[in-house]
Amino acid sequence: MNFNPRSLILVFVALIAAGGTAFLARNWLNAERGQATVVKKQEVSSAVQILVAKKDLPSGLILKAEHLRWQAWPDKKLPKAYIRKNQGSLSGFVGAVVRSGIVEGEPITKARVVKPGERGFMAAVLAPGMRAISIPVTASSGVAGFIFPGDRVDLILSQTLKQGEIKRRTSETVLQNVRVLAVDQRTNDQENEPEISKTATLEITPKQVEKVAVARQLGKLSLSLRSLSKLEIAEGTDASQPVVPEAGSSHTWDSEVSRVLTARAGGGRTVNVTRGGETESYRFRRAK
Repeated sequence: MNFNPRSLILVFVALIAAGGTAFLARNWLNAERGQATVVKKQEVSSAVQILVAKKDLPSGLILKAEHLRWQAWPDKKLPKAYIRKNQGSLSGFVGAVVRSGIVEGEPITKARVVKPGERGFMAAVLAPGMRAISIPVTASSGVAGFIFPGDRVDLILSQTLKQGEIKRRTSETVLQNVRVLAVDQRTNDQENEPEISKTATLEITPKQVEKVAVARQLGKLSLSLRSLSKLEIAEGTDASQPVVPEAGSSHTWDSEVSRVLTARAGGGRTVNVTRGGETESYRFRRAK
């Protein structure tokens, strides 16, 4: 078998060229990978921790610790509005209210939330269509300081009715399942230390505001704390769909409390009391 020397030389040169090309390509790929690794390490090392939403946060939501988290963020042209970990604490935003909806992973900025004491805070807390009204409370009428912002209460009216010389005392549930917005000027529901307060701010409808304003003139208002069971108010309820308080349906007369007032036999005076279309008769004895 005869070999052409010229052909052998060409084959040899081709093999050398192919090997050289493969070697250069390999070195180039290794260099690119190394450069990418360096850039990635530089990005990681330059990343900062910023405050972001841990889940979707609807407008009007009062922030809690479980709504927020710190997340690494590349420090390239980072907006000044972002909250860096070395510039603030997560607890500093607990109790703030979301102005407009924030999606999961979105950075938290001061413009997106309003903190207690800032202008517009109460307006941000209120659900759409609802109103805020404050009523005076005492140690006895405010459940000894164990009512906190976010709790649900019933509003009780106690009053004295007079007919001639006879005075009747009664109490009734004016509204039930009312949301407490603030106690005095405190709106942070993370503070669980009981404190005797002087005012409670409630979230009700415009018509109910009128009713409460009249009720304050009729007698004494008290708060009755409700259970925060999931049947009454679901976890994570959308603030855009508020739980509207309902009108109360029960009342109690003094004669239902004291046996002396229920005496109907033997002399005395009969008093007819008409309320809500129903008439009740009571006979009273004069004290001997």
